[in-house]
Amino acid sequence: MKHGLWSRLFTFLPMPTSDDGETVNDEMLRDLIDNQIAHGIEGICVFGSTGGFGSFSEDEMKKATEIAVSHANGRAAVVAGTGARTTAACIRLTEHAYKTGCDGVLIVPASYWPLTQDEVYDHYAKVSAEIDIPICLYNNPWFTGFDMKPDFVAQLATLPNITCVKESSSDLTRITAIRRLTNDTLSIMAGWETSILQALAAGADSWASVCSNFVPSIAKEFFIASVFETNHARARDLWDMLFPLCEFISTKTHIRVIHTGLELLGWSVGLPRRPLRGLNDRDAAKLHDTLVACRATTKAGGALKKGTDGFKRRV
Repeated sequence: MKHGLWSRLFTFLPMPTSDDGETVNDEMLRDLIDNQIAHGIEGICVFGSTGGFGSFSEDEMKKATEIAVSHANGRAAVVAGTGARTTAACIRLTEHAYKTGCDGVLIVPASYWPLTQDEVYDHYAKVSAEIDIPICLYNNPWFTGFDMKPDFVAQLATLPNITCVKESSSDLTRITAIRRLTNDTLSIMAGWETSILQALAAGADSWASVCSNFVPSIAKEFFIASVFETNHARARDLWDMLFPLCEFISTKTHIRVIHTGLELLGWSVGLPRRPLRGLNDRDAAKLHDTLVACRATTKAGGALKKGTDGFKRRV
């Protein structure tokens, strides 16, 4: 039986900063959470890839997770990314997320050295045995160098507390394969931003959304039409509106687009932590036009900052 936590849209938030990316902006994190909840979003994730995974210390991650849980205060489910380069660090972060009151955790198998299948299995086995919290596997072979293929996902799904997989390999056949191999008991989170329509149609029941940072209401409407109403014609029409934005996000990298785009929308989220930066002037201008078109099409409204000076902050 699937865990009910995962059957929702999760907005993967950026981690807002100040001081040229060096300080976490606690108040802006609260504001971002409030904005998502005000638009009906029922799940948020901190320290996913969009949230600057790997750019913050354990203490910074723990503090921000505490703020997210406390401020959401049950109004939305909170999932924290607790992946780390060592199993011991992952256990510490996961235990903290559990004690803080997170609803679940997202764990990516991160390592400088490419991991073997036995090493990844052992990593998840040790973490899942230590803390009784719903765990979402995160398959992102483009960044980790390790691809969790469906048969291996099914093997991991037998471990305690493994209740979901975020599938970001871009191979849409994985959705059906995982469903069949796990007897449709493992929740599947669609994580490839340009193929969400197809992933949900194939049976994914959750969405790791980046575009909902910009247009949360229309993203939620699309998700409901896809998953709960199974209104395929309506879902396709809404996806046609969202697709250019999602394509830009995927092409120009999620974290740079989110930090730059939210600044364009008037949210002072600052810059990613160095060495990452925001989009250059040309890409920021393109994002500006893409946001204008998407928000106009979806009637999301809201003015955007214009002019070269607005773009220079993010370079």
